[in-house]
Amino acid sequence: MKTSRSIFLMKLSIEDLYVQPSHTFRDVSAALQRASYTRMGLVFLIGKRVTIAPSVLIGALEPLKQLSPPTGLIGDGLTEDDDTEALVHHYLNLGPNLTELYEQWSGADANFKQKAPRFAGVRVLRQDSWEALVGFICSSNNNIIRISQMMEKLCVHYGPLLGYLGKTPYYDMPSPSVLADPKVESHLRQLGFGYRAKYLYQTAVMISEKPEQCWLDSLRNPEKPIIGQKASSAGKMQPGGREGYRTAHERLLALQGVGPKVADCVCLMGLGWGEAVPVDTHGMLVLRDSGHHSVAKGSVSVWQIAQRDYKFGKGKHSSLTKATYDAVGNRFRSLWGIEAGWAHSVLFTADLRVFSERLSTKLETTQVKEESIDSKDQLQVEAQVAMRFPSCIGLAATDVLLVIQLLVPSTQGVAYDPVPTPNLNLDELGRVALTGDFDSISLYTYRQQTQNAFSTNGSQALVTQLPNGDFVPAATADAYIKSMCPFIMGNGEFAGVVVGGNFTSLKDIEAQGVAMYDPNTSDVTPLPGILGQVSVVYCDQDTNTVYVGGDFKGADSTNAVAWVGGTGWANLPFAGFNGPVDSIIKAPNGNIIFGGTFTGLGNTTAPQKKDQQIINISSANISGGATADTAGFDDPKNIICKTTGQDGPGNTWLLEDETPGFWRADLNFGFQPTKLRIWNTHQDGRGTKTFRFTAFPINGIMNLTYVDPVTNEETSCDASGARCPLSNNASQQYQDFAFVNRVGMSAFQIDISDWYGKGGGLNGIQLFQDDIYAYAIPDLNEPACANIGFPSDSTPTGPWKTAPSLKSESQYLKAELTVQDVQDARASVVFRPDIKQAGNYSVTIYTPGCLQDDSCSSRGVANVTGVFSEGGAPIPPQQIYQTNNFDKYDQIYYGPVDVNSESFRATVTLTPFTQQDKGISLVAQRVRFANTSYTGGLNGIFEFDPNEGTTLTDFSKSSFNLAGTDLQPEAIITSLAVAGGITYIGGNFTATDREFKNIFAVTDGNSTSLPNGGLNQPVSTMYLFGDLLYIGGNFTDTVSGSVSGLNNVAAYDTASQAWVALGSGVRGRVNTIVPLELNVTENQVETCITVNGDFDQLESFESAPAVPVPGFGVWVPSRQNWLQNLNLNTRTVTGKLSTATNITDSSPLLAGTISSQGVPGAQDAVSLTSEPLQLNPLGIQMQPRQVTSPMRKRAFGGQNVTGAVAGLFHKRGELNITVIGGHFTATASNGSTINNLAFINATGAISGIGSSLDDDSVFLALNTQADILYAGGTISGSLDDIAVNGLILYDLAQGNFAFPQPPALGGDNVAVHAITTRPESTEVYVAGEFDTAGSLGCPSVCMFDRGQWSQPGTGLSGSVAALTWQGNDKLLVGGNISVNGNATTLANYDVTRRQWTPLEDAATAVPGPVTALTAANDDVSQFWVAGRSTSGSAYLVKYDGSNFQTTGDSGTLGDQTIIQGLSMLSLNDDHAKNDLVPQGMTLLLTGSLNLPNFGNASAALFDGTSFAPFILSTSGSGPGSLSQLFSEKSVSFRTSGGRLARGFVVLIGLACALGTIFLLVVAGILLERYRRRAQGYQPAPTSYPDKTANMGRIPPEDLFGRLGQQGSSAPML
Repeated sequence: MKTSRSIFLMKLSIEDLYVQPSHTFRDVSAALQRASYTRMGLVFLIGKRVTIAPSVLIGALEPLKQLSPPTGLIGDGLTEDDDTEALVHHYLNLGPNLTELYEQWSGADANFKQKAPRFAGVRVLRQDSWEALVGFICSSNNNIIRISQMMEKLCVHYGPLLGYLGKTPYYDMPSPSVLADPKVESHLRQLGFGYRAKYLYQTAVMISEKPEQCWLDSLRNPEKPIIGQKASSAGKMQPGGREGYRTAHERLLALQGVGPKVADCVCLMGLGWGEAVPVDTHGMLVLRDSGHHSVAKGSVSVWQIAQRDYKFGKGKHSSLTKATYDAVGNRFRSLWGIEAGWAHSVLFTADLRVFSERLSTKLETTQVKEESIDSKDQLQVEAQVAMRFPSCIGLAATDVLLVIQLLVPSTQGVAYDPVPTPNLNLDELGRVALTGDFDSISLYTYRQQTQNAFSTNGSQALVTQLPNGDFVPAATADAYIKSMCPFIMGNGEFAGVVVGGNFTSLKDIEAQGVAMYDPNTSDVTPLPGILGQVSVVYCDQDTNTVYVGGDFKGADSTNAVAWVGGTGWANLPFAGFNGPVDSIIKAPNGNIIFGGTFTGLGNTTAPQKKDQQIINISSANISGGATADTAGFDDPKNIICKTTGQDGPGNTWLLEDETPGFWRADLNFGFQPTKLRIWNTHQDGRGTKTFRFTAFPINGIMNLTYVDPVTNEETSCDASGARCPLSNNASQQYQDFAFVNRVGMSAFQIDISDWYGKGGGLNGIQLFQDDIYAYAIPDLNEPACANIGFPSDSTPTGPWKTAPSLKSESQYLKAELTVQDVQDARASVVFRPDIKQAGNYSVTIYTPGCLQDDSCSSRGVANVTGVFSEGGAPIPPQQIYQTNNFDKYDQIYYGPVDVNSESFRATVTLTPFTQQDKGISLVAQRVRFANTSYTGGLNGIFEFDPNEGTTLTDFSKSSFNLAGTDLQPEAIITSLAVAGGITYIGGNFTATDREFKNIFAVTDGNSTSLPNGGLNQPVSTMYLFGDLLYIGGNFTDTVSGSVSGLNNVAAYDTASQAWVALGSGVRGRVNTIVPLELNVTENQVETCITVNGDFDQLESFESAPAVPVPGFGVWVPSRQNWLQNLNLNTRTVTGKLSTATNITDSSPLLAGTISSQGVPGAQDAVSLTSEPLQLNPLGIQMQPRQVTSPMRKRAFGGQNVTGAVAGLFHKRGELNITVIGGHFTATASNGSTINNLAFINATGAISGIGSSLDDDSVFLALNTQADILYAGGTISGSLDDIAVNGLILYDLAQGNFAFPQPPALGGDNVAVHAITTRPESTEVYVAGEFDTAGSLGCPSVCMFDRGQWSQPGTGLSGSVAALTWQGNDKLLVGGNISVNGNATTLANYDVTRRQWTPLEDAATAVPGPVTALTAANDDVSQFWVAGRSTSGSAYLVKYDGSNFQTTGDSGTLGDQTIIQGLSMLSLNDDHAKNDLVPQGMTLLLTGSLNLPNFGNASAALFDGTSFAPFILSTSGSGPGSLSQLFSEKSVSFRTSGGRLARGFVVLIGLACALGTIFLLVVAGILLERYRRRAQGYQPAPTSYPDKTANMGRIPPEDLFGRLGQQGSSAPML
């Protein structure tokens, strides 16, 4: 190494570099400037006859000479003796001859010979050993993105500065001695390294303490020394590798965080031992960034390669034990020799699909022609790709072309980032459990997890499944997602997942109906151009096309359009269809089949009656330019609603003499005109000769056509400026002009450029459109003055107000409704369209977006119904969610609509959905009726050959088209599926010969009935899994009625051609069938079938009872039963799914509203263990109850009044009982119903307390004295005809209520919130909100002992929420209280003095009533309190013995936070030292939390500096909550390193001192006795015979008389 710059350049690798014939030196130079300072990996060199000399390669590094060193780092600058070329040659490992190596490996291994030639050029980089070691320690249970971030953080925070390139700093890797600083571990944890921080720190310490200065490099292969050193022999190769390799491997295993695989990776990549073969059970992550889309793809692992290709995985090598690990390595070494690790890397690369995709399109030759080179040789390179470990210099990720980390576990398409384990130590607590209100609960283990339950507001999300089984939303839409497909373009590049639906935004990005989602980055790319809803997307790699169908307009097509990879939207040759498309699939012959409700193609069919609706311009803002000032002719509004053509004042509008001018209309809605009708004026010989039409806001001049009145031929307006002529013939009443293109606009202008006579003018104007609209605002409908028989109109009723259009298509009505308005449906709009032609119509309702008027939080659900035929019944009500961000389109009906008449008008009625429990904002805008009754020769099915540039008009040449025409008219095709060369078609139809209904097959060009004539009612959906075609709809049997159990869902066995029942089906319509992977049996993943729809029950069959469900069932094929019927230890899944798609090398992507229960069988209560850290069910299934009495809802400070609230473990003598209290129901072991208080004994038997108490009782606090349970809350009822209120006693030993019960508590709203037993006493203190105990006045806190109540002191009032003892004689209480009339939040009670005292400064330092309290040290002189401030925000405060401390800069808890419980817990590892929480402990918060920089959580851990999510839960469709943690034993408070707290140290020291003194005294006494015996001492006499006699001679007066005398002398006997 001659300069520091050389050291820097050695770290460079070449990336994003494709050297091709067109590349110039500047191209190479620019690519190299984007290069990263890299870590371990491979380099991939692909030969393709493109020559570039190493001198050019090195010359390309010259721009890097701009590197500005930090002061003093590079003193001598660059020298003539620069060794850059040697460094690059060394680093890229260009010495070995790959041709010879590949020939050697191929000759020894047929598998290598078959796969490797296409992957010529794989090289192992020669990495720095320390960097390799650190990198692979970081790789444990990690992914590339996070490893990259970790390595960069190490460099930036601890590495020395190398210099600057421009203003960008470059840092080197920190040395072991730097990372051996004791502060490093805690800092790395803060930086997100998790448990790896400990490994890195300990390994750095071990290496820095080695006596050898370069201990790691001493383990290096001497044949591959570091640059600048001479090579020497490494010894003879052995089956297990050379001795040096075995030694290096063994010594590496002594380091922290290094196992066999990591040791082999370091040996191979960092120490040059080519025979090292890392064997892993995990695949590899590949990231590729092409500048547009990053792609993450997994691969098989080395162990999987060994199983698949080399016969491992059986017998004694059936699993990857140490012996098997060694056997795999030995096998590969025997095959490939001294470079076995290199050869195995080639095979591993060959299994990466990203390489096979790239090479299949780029490689023309595969032979490697390079030889060992020096500076004069030439290197044949087509592409040089750095396959490397992450950079430390912070270059943008978009610069990375390809990154591969060998043997890092695959992230399966989505990077799941595990969070550091909290390292809790719960051993001293015994059993630990949590109570709350939840039906789904999980530990927070991945950063992608959230507590948000599935949505019930009509929105859906793209959903992925984490490795722990939790479902998490990847991207949320504001409405429904109906279809998805992964789009792999024709060149093999994965573009993303195409998502279609009726949403208007995806991941808060405006996307109308369709978008592209990247599962690797979670990026959403809108695909603008669609107006309407998308029902189906089909991705076809063969044609590089995504076919999109639905009910929309896009490009110049309707209902079907194509997205072409690399190009964008393109019209199909047939311009779509005249009706909606519901399904698309590729037929066995390669053609694309469309299914829907159409009868013709978009480019060959048109309405039988065009231009049916007049656009109302009478409500527009009318203006004119250069208007004449002649009275009666000077108002541009004169020509509105004038259809007679009569000239004169008030009827005619004129321009100034000899002056061009304009007439303009600005409307309050958008429209697409198809025809313009103009009445010219002839007033005084005047008139308009030429004009043009300009549309706004696009400011576009429209092309028009017209019929020439002279020639009677259709003619286009003048191409120059699109100027159209108007006739001056007075006999021609008006002229019509047709729009060539349909263009949306909200305003237009008639520009008059030439005139007859002295000036121009007009007598009338009208605009027409094909689409039929009815607007909620009456003034926007067809004008009454237009002499239309039945014009479109509407009738709004209720508190509607007109809202501006803003970003919407038109103005709309908006109503702010109270909950009573909603439930009474006090707002409605009746839409009546102008139907001039009977036929099939697609009816769509438009909903304006909520972002524009800031009403998203208040929007609700609308109820929509309609009547479309005379004498017909209203269609079933549909609920339309109005929470869409942008304008949304919902199809509410497709079918026949009768023409308007005196006796009938079609109507659509919008009202609020009455089953909402809150006030809402309701909006109403417009309804569209699109006529699809065109004569186009099709009937719901169309076959398209994508290889044909045009569309065949002879439909009889297609068996699919003929199959449609063989159905009765107006067939509806809803779903298509292909299996075994057969296409299955489902929907609502009947064959013309009535041979089959609703489902049939097309095979070999023929339509074939399924067994028993198909199904008796319509089919909605189909999904093929294996040989079974799952079918959903609203059928009940086959047509012949011969198969039982086919209620709305069925399966058809395509192999045996037989119907199969799923149990007995479901009760109600099935809309979608979606696969879902679940761990069902023995942790084996199985594909289950979810059934989603409008059903409310899984029907009973065989021994399985009927099961109520909310439209969601999971069929388990292996068990032939519903998951809801199976008693399996698996997750409970709730919600609904609409669609799913598979992504290569990734887990499936789902769409819908779904959540899973993280702990099977856990509801409202779970146990918690720390080894391993996990939640477990308590063995009781609880259902929360809703409190109906207002009094019961007075639980203090946001405590739960549903679910499980309190719990305790009672273990005394033979008793071992878990007690759960709250407001719930459960089933006892004997089958009886348990209400609100449950007991679980040591055998798992569950029991309750019977029915003596009111069902509305809520248990909020539990404690025991001996075997008597004290249970308090909002409790009422009677026991033996004696009323109880607030508190009951239950004898746990006898299993019955204790008698007598305490006299009932009294007050307006009695609630007991806390119960505690005085230490070393039988006194039980009960606290809450009450005034009396029996007849005793005893507010807020009362003591019960020996069967009676006592008032502890006087002066306390208010509501107490929490109690704890500070020693045996001092009670601390918290709540919303007063002491002697002084308001406070905390007070002490001195038992010995019977006195209440407010805690100093609590009234001002604690910002609101206390709802939770816990000790912060053993004597409780320090403690934590939490609650809500008087302003409504949550607070958390610590009392340190003299002062109150807030959490400071740790982040503010969200306003919605409710803290219900606090607990101090011990840790295995210390966190960073701070003043709030001891290093060996953490504070647990439970409740309904909103954490800074995260969101909702049910439990969090606070280490004194930050809040970390700990437990997430949901309840129904909303977030769940946790009430409290309870345990068998109390926590012991520790300081850092597990040392005892200071109080314990003092007590132990005092005890030791007293013990020592005692022993010394005893020893002294014994020694003295020994001394006296040794010296002949005799005991003194113990009786004095004369003493009694002498006492008798003293007179009493002499004995006692002197006691009263003064003096210093004592009385004398």
